[in-house]
Amino acid sequence: MTPLAPEKSIDLVERLKRGDQLAYEQIYFSFSKALLITAYRKTGDKVVAEELVQNIFISLWEKHAELEINNLNAWLFGALKLSVINHIRSLVSANKYMEYQTLTYSEHHEETSNLVDLHDLTSIIEKSINSLPEKTQEVFRLSRYQNHSTKDISAELNISEKAVEYHITRSIKRIKEYIKNFYIFL
Repeated sequence: MTPLAPEKSIDLVERLKRGDQLAYEQIYFSFSKALLITAYRKTGDKVVAEELVQNIFISLWEKHAELEINNLNAWLFGALKLSVINHIRSLVSANKYMEYQTLTYSEHHEETSNLVDLHDLTSIIEKSINSLPEKTQEVFRLSRYQNHSTKDISAELNISEKAVEYHITRSIKRIKEYIKNFYIFL
């Protein structure tokens, strides 16, 4: 870019404020390439760089009557700097949102998967318990679901503590077999 002489720049800005389209075009042709190169260096993306520069020139034309520009070069490159910063902020926000969505989906998916696994496991355990003889089922449920001690179960069912231990051991063994067979089947 060949810098415009300060008086030429001031003249272009004054003409632009009056709506002179030729002044606008001259500003565009004088600065667009340098702005595009700078935008590309900052963003690393040609399409984004072109869009940022285009938006600056659109804004320049749309607000030409109300702009207070003392230094055209500083104003254009300052506008580019703000555009690049806003672009990077939007990328950071978008990336954070995507990370959040991915994490939320992952946690939700994992939670759902865990609930399904828990339901399957509960179902398998219940089936294995139901396949036991009635007395063994009763001992197991008193022991594991109602947290009764071996001594309490023995007294309640009028069986020896050794018999209670036998029924619990038998129950646990059956449950393990059911779980093992279920996962082998999967």
